[in-house]
Amino acid sequence: MKHWIFISLVCATSSVFAAQNVELGCKHMRVVLDARLSPDVVEREWGSGNPRSESPATLELVGCEGQLLDRLVLDAPLAQLDPIPIRGAPNPTYLVSTDLTAEAGSYNGPLTIPIQVIRDHLIAAVARFDDKHIEPIHLALTGKASWRRVSQHNVDSLLSVSCQPKRHGFVTFYRHYFLSHQEWKVKVRTEDGLWESDGEFPSRNAFP
Repeated sequence: MKHWIFISLVCATSSVFAAQNVELGCKHMRVVLDARLSPDVVEREWGSGNPRSESPATLELVGCEGQLLDRLVLDAPLAQLDPIPIRGAPNPTYLVSTDLTAEAGSYNGPLTIPIQVIRDHLIAAVARFDDKHIEPIHLALTGKASWRRVSQHNVDSLLSVSCQPKRHGFVTFYRHYFLSHQEWKVKVRTEDGLWESDGEFPSRNAFP
């Protein structure tokens, strides 16, 4: 019987997200916020949906001599860097979240993306399907989507559930992102019916 350890990384008040800097040997990766923001403000405002006037946050990779090696402009002013790396990944990989929450609507909220450090560049992770096409790994937390990080044998994978309208009803997608042969793979299962994030997260058996 497989034993899975679930690690919840989606709580808006979690201290896991307080770190804005990760050391990579003599290099480091950091989230840079607008001067009007601080990690405390980010934590307090996370998921509120309040309109924001600040500039988008950036993710930077800084070299051993303090030089800027790479920089990604994120999609919102509020952003957080999870300091816990993805275990088993072939390259240093960290979860970066931006808060896309709006004042109304059940299809918006924080979005988390695994970012890899590859040859001094910041690269968003993608996953390959069995038919060889690829898709970006986007982990949403909305009224109709959620995700979890899970661990088995010291290797992490990602479970994502999301629900969308379909004709006169809904369809729910169960995605399992996992590492295989030094790359991310994804398997997807669909099921007719409504799922909402105020309920229980699906059991591991619901995912392919």
